[in-house]
Amino acid sequence: MEERRKNRQYSLNLAYLLTFFICLFTSTESMAAFPEKPIAIIVPFTAGGSTDIAVRGLAPYLEKYLNTSVVIQNLPGADGAIGYTKGYQAKPDGYTLLASNTLPLILTEFSREVRYKTMDFKPVYAFARDSMILVVHPDFCKTFEEFLRIAKNQTVKIGTTGWATTTGLMGLLLAEELGLKVNWIPYGGGRESLTALAGKHIDAVFSITASALSLVKAGNIRALAIFAESRNPKFPDVPVPRELGITIPLLFNHTGVVAPPKTPENIIKILESTFHKASFDPDYQKWIKKVATSDFVPLNAKEYQKEFNRLWNLAEKYRKYLKQ
Repeated sequence: MEERRKNRQYSLNLAYLLTFFICLFTSTESMAAFPEKPIAIIVPFTAGGSTDIAVRGLAPYLEKYLNTSVVIQNLPGADGAIGYTKGYQAKPDGYTLLASNTLPLILTEFSREVRYKTMDFKPVYAFARDSMILVVHPDFCKTFEEFLRIAKNQTVKIGTTGWATTTGLMGLLLAEELGLKVNWIPYGGGRESLTALAGKHIDAVFSITASALSLVKAGNIRALAIFAESRNPKFPDVPVPRELGITIPLLFNHTGVVAPPKTPENIIKILESTFHKASFDPDYQKWIKKVATSDFVPLNAKEYQKEFNRLWNLAEKYRKYLKQ
């Protein structure tokens, strides 16, 4: 009887051991084999925008280090919610990724009914960043200090694309923090509001730096402040809040990729490493200097998650405005 019990225990132990080695072998094979087919990156906006340009610019270098093709899928609509949802519901195997701007993903969830949860996504890597900039008509004022004096004593007309956008929230945040008097004028998009500003129909606009650059260089509008930690090389004469003596949370569109919920950690690490190599490829760095409209500010998976957490907590403070 005792001998039979020992034999049964021995058989069970052997079975457990075999199962362990089979699982270990399968996991190792999975890591070594990935990727075995093309990888799709969903861009939840139309082709030609800053997000699309940033992703397409990096794609050839991703292909170089992944040894497979990268397919860009533009799925615009519903403030990005169509593409966001498609990325959220994709199979968590690393073959479908979502291009994310961080804050827009959060603001869309806060402002409408959606079928995704931002904080369930698995951040992979971020490689481009757009800062916010305050621009005015050249006849309105010349400095940020002058703008503040005017806006604290009389109502100014500022173009907005709505609170559920990074530029819209940046404007609201500044007005709330500094006590500005504002008549918000709604526009369908950033280019529309900048065109109205150049035509002197409004006094000011909060924009991303890439959108405002050409009009600032042409002298049609004037840049007063860039909301970043340090000055932007493309706007060397434009101060940042720290230089102006202002303490205010900074909002960014930090472009990168996230994976669907429950994507295995070993796949995330392979992708993270590949995006890092591609981002620092010498030819990609040359492309950035010649073509890119956004700034190169890389974040690894852990850093990208930290930025999501920071912006989520900040957006929560203004959540009550987002459905207006």
